[in-house]
Formats: sequence, C-alpha cells, structure tokens
Amino acid sequence: MLSERGLQIVEKLIENNRVPITSKMLALYLGVSERSVKTYIKEVSDFCQEQGMTLERKPGIGFVADFTEEQIQQINTLKRNKKIVMSKKQRMAYIMYILLSGWNNYTLSLFSEELDVSKKIIGDDINTISRELRKYGIKINRVAGHGVFITGDEFSIRKAMKNYCTYALNSEEVKKVYDYRIRSEEEGLWINNYGKENFETAVEVIHSVEKVFQISYADYSFRMLMEYLCIQLFRMKMGNFITDDVVGVEVQLSNSSIIELVEDCYYKLRKITLDKFERQYIDILFASAAVQVNDNGFKAVVIEEYEEKNKNICMEMLEYLSEILNVNLTNNELLKTSLEGFLPQSLIRTAYGIQAENPFLGDIREMYSGIFATCFTLDKFYAQYSRKIPTDHEISFIALFLGGALHRNIKCVKAVLIGTSGIAAANIVARKIERVVDDVQITAIIPAEKLKHIDDYEFDIILSMLPDYEYQDKVVHISPMVSKADQKNIKDACFEVLTQSNSERNDFVEMIDRDHIMLVRHKTDRESILQEACRKLSTDGYVTEEFYKDVLKRENIEPTTIGNGVAIPHGMPENVIQPKIFVIKLTYPVNWGGKMVNVIFLLALNFNNIETTKAFFSDFLRIVSSEEKLDKIRNTDSAEQLELIIKEELHWI
Repeated sequence: MLSERGLQIVEKLIENNRVPITSKMLALYLGVSERSVKTYIKEVSDFCQEQGMTLERKPGIGFVADFTEEQIQQINTLKRNKKIVMSKKQRMAYIMYILLSGWNNYTLSLFSEELDVSKKIIGDDINTISRELRKYGIKINRVAGHGVFITGDEFSIRKAMKNYCTYALNSEEVKKVYDYRIRSEEEGLWINNYGKENFETAVEVIHSVEKVFQISYADYSFRMLMEYLCIQLFRMKMGNFITDDVVGVEVQLSNSSIIELVEDCYYKLRKITLDKFERQYIDILFASAAVQVNDNGFKAVVIEEYEEKNKNICMEMLEYLSEILNVNLTNNELLKTSLEGFLPQSLIRTAYGIQAENPFLGDIREMYSGIFATCFTLDKFYAQYSRKIPTDHEISFIALFLGGALHRNIKCVKAVLIGTSGIAAANIVARKIERVVDDVQITAIIPAEKLKHIDDYEFDIILSMLPDYEYQDKVVHISPMVSKADQKNIKDACFEVLTQSNSERNDFVEMIDRDHIMLVRHKTDRESILQEACRKLSTDGYVTEEFYKDVLKRENIEPTTIGNGVAIPHGMPENVIQPKIFVIKLTYPVNWGGKMVNVIFLLALNFNNIETTKAFFSDFLRIVSSEEKLDKIRNTDSAEQLELIIKEELHWI
C-alpha cells in the first residue's frame, strides 16, 4: 500500500536517485512537518522492501535511494494508475486500514492532508469507525501530540480487518491466476492490501495442505483461509502477534498434523516461527474450513463436541424445520448429508467469529427469501452449541440446502393452465413450465370459454394467461413467454402449497393487532424504530425491558434483512413473555446494515415454542416470498387496513 504522500516521497527519491535527501528537505517539498515525513517514510520503506527496491537511511546524511531504470518505470506506471480515495466508503476504508494495520502516529491533520478533506470530516469518519470497531472490543484512542491509534486484542483486530478492509488501497495489477477458486478482484484486494509475498505464501501453504492430505477445500473455505492467512502474515510482519489464549485450555479443533505442516511451510518459505498462540490461530482457521473432496477418510475436525453430536444436532434442526414448514425433511438423504457436512465447521466459525462468505447470498435472499427468513429461527441451535449468533452468510448456506431440497420434494403441485391463444400454443407454454419448474405438473389446459367448469378439475394452483381472472387465492398470472419473473411467482406458489399447514390459526390470530402496527411517515433510523417498538411491547407486557438491548445486540452482530426490503429483528426466547408480532411500515426506507428496508416484522417469539413459531412462519412465507403481497403492505395508509391485509395474506381470517 502506498498513499498519495508516500508516492510523492518516492517521486522525490527518484529525482534524487543515488543522492542523499534529508527529512527536512522532504518536509519542505511536501509542505508538512518533519514528524509527518517520518510517518510516511516508514510506509515508503515497507513499499520499497516489498518491491525489491533499495532505500537506505544513513544517519547524519539522509535517505539514499538506488532504483534501477526498470523500477523507476514501475513507479511511473503506478503514478498513472493511482486513484485518489474520494468516496466516503473508500475514505473510511482507508482510515480503517491504517488503524487496523498498526500505524500509531497518524493524526487528524495527516488524514486530512492525505485525503484532501477537512479535519471535521475526518473526525466524523473516525466517530463512525469507532462505533463499528466497538463490536470487536477495539477502541480508538486520540492522544494529543501522539495521534490516533487503536487498542484491542490481536485476534479481534484480524477479524475486523477481514470485515472492513474491503477496498484495494494500492493499484498493482495482478496478471497471474494463482488458483481458480480465487476471484480476480480478491487477488487484487489481498495483494495490494497485504503484500504479494504474503499472498503467495498463503497460496502455497494451502496447496501444500491439500497435496499432503489429498484433499480439496470448498471454494468458500479456500477463500476464507486465504484472506485470514494473508492478514496473519501481514500483521506479524508489522510486529503484531497474538499474546493470549484464543481457543481454550487443552482444546484441539483440527488435525494437529495440519498445524505442524503449516508451521513447517512458514519457516521454509519465510523463516517464520509460530508460538502456541499463533498455532491456535491456524488451528481455528483450518478447523473452520470445509473439505470438498474427502475420499481418503481425512477428518478435518476431530473435536468430540462437534464430531459426536453432529448427526444429532442436524436431526434436531431438520425436525424443527419440518414442523415449521409442514414438510418431512428428515428422510431427505441429500439434505441430511449436506447439512452434516456443513454444520461442524459452521459451528466452529460462529463460535470464534470467523467469517466465510457465501457468494450467492444476494441470490438466496431473492430466490429463497421466505426460507431464508425461516432459517433465522435456527439461531437458537447456534446459541446452544456455539454460544454465539451466526452471520447471515451461515444462515444463507442452510437456506440454499433447504431451498434445493424443497424444490426437489417428490410431492408435486398440480396446476391447470388457462390459455388465450388456442390449445396448441398453450401446450407449448405448459411443457416449458414443467421444464423450468420441477414442482409443477400441468393436469389440464382450459380455454377461456370453459372457465365456468374449472371446478371439475383437480388442482392446487391456477396458472392464468388471462390478466384479470381471479379464483380464491389460487391464481398465478403469467405471460406466454414464461419469463424469469413468472418462474419465480410459480415457484413461490408451489412452495406455499408444499409447506401450507391445515391447522387452525384461531389460537394465534391475536399475535398481530392494530395496536402493534406502526406507520412511520418521517425520516428516522434503525435504532429509534426498534427502541419505540420494543418500549411498546414491554409496556404492554409482551417482552421484558431487556428485549430492546437483546434485539439491538442481535442486529449489531448480523443484520436481519431477508431481501425484498424486509427485516425481521428478534431477540432471545428468555426475554419473550407472550408472543406478539410488531409490524412497522416506513414511508422513507432506512439503512439496515447496508440494505434499505421499508417493512419490518419485529418478532417477539419464543423460537423454542414450536407451535407459535410454526403458526407464524409457515404462513409468513406466503408474504415475504411475494413482491405483490409486499406491495399491498407498502401501499396501505392505516394500521387497520394493514392488519386486515396481513391477516388475509396469512389466511388467519
């Protein structure tokens, strides 16, 4: 990483190549203090070392560069490609990177000069960053005459770097493909932020583990290992090491031979020796990584708690989800195998705060929004077995398994197709529907003139090319082209049929009422909304006073957005006295952990109570999976109207 100021110093060194230049001369050239020059010189020195460029500091003489013509040309290329950090996100990412990297002598003035904004803006940025880092127990300190720096435990700092250092702050072009599992933008990010040498070491270490143990890590696990290893190597090079126990006394998570192999690779490649705490870091990382190919019986995880209980935990989850969704999932062998292979590493990642990213998270939110929402109820299993709340990435993996299983369910949805252009054309549409939507069986094609006899046919849903035709709540309007939107609507209707429960809802209809529906017509923020709603629930005796803190804590760990502009904040069971759903509709969407939200279902539910959870979620899916139904909610003008619409869509009246 080379900042704008750092680049200016390198330019001056090139101008004086092989000729000494003092700190005072550099300060005059840059228009900054000598103290500032010392800060940037460290950055330039690290850069030169990484690029194999010679830069010597001669006491009493100054700095002497000995750059080759090829290296000077490389710097000129860098100058042409250098992008100034200008956007707020990039500016904050830069500040975050500087602080988390271990620089302890940056001042507000330095940041202001470097980023070309006022000190007030920098101060506001740092206040925002401070709130974010607080989640990791990291504190930002401002000391007059010294600068801005962070304090916190090393393990937490590395996890924060993984989460927040998401912009490449250098512009070195990456031409080589090191591994097909790494995306090109990730290569650029890690090489530019953590150094090419560290990146290449991480690649070689993981490849060595795979070769020796004849295994292959899943794509998402490989990328996870790469980034955390790059961060470890980068931090250790900066002189920052883990100094406390991070695993637990006498706890072994992964195969000890993996740790020994990684340690050997580090020493051979970089002459790095790991102490017991850095070995624990390696232990956690490789225990968190899922193995893709495991033909030789290799066990990536040997810890008894997860190994022995894994199948039982998976079965508990499947039985729980089966109850909520009204579908027997326990006999689905592919789903069981997928969950059993995923869960041990997921529990470990959650327990230690290691983040593995699901590249399909956005697609899952869109395609399986109802299932994704339902899988949030699995928080209770993670809280029990990991003592922590899972990220939305972990939840999305399970939603992906579950969504695939439900769409492969042997139970088929019977549909009749109402055509508009003759039987021959309708037959083509019917065959296309059956080809692209596995759950559907077209049992009959009905021309428009025979609609009065539709009750003579057996069907679960009606697929109509007539735009104005309605029949109870069973009609899905489609176009003759069967667009992607049509396919999604058909799949949503099939899912609703496959998971619909016939049980009575009379006992649960009071979970939603107009006194606990709020229409917010002014601009606000997430915390204010939650505080007001939780206060009302507490005053009315549905939750304890601790519920708000509980909900906010859950949101700060991972936002509960499920796609389609919907969030489902919730707390832990012990703070729920009586089940209630608080519905909030916003005129102005709010930022909810990076996603814009305008419909909120605050769930005061005890997820341990299967009856109330099932009563809500088995019907709730029909709302969050449908853009049409959500639009009805968004277009309401009163609490009374909103209550009626929701209960109608839930089939509670």
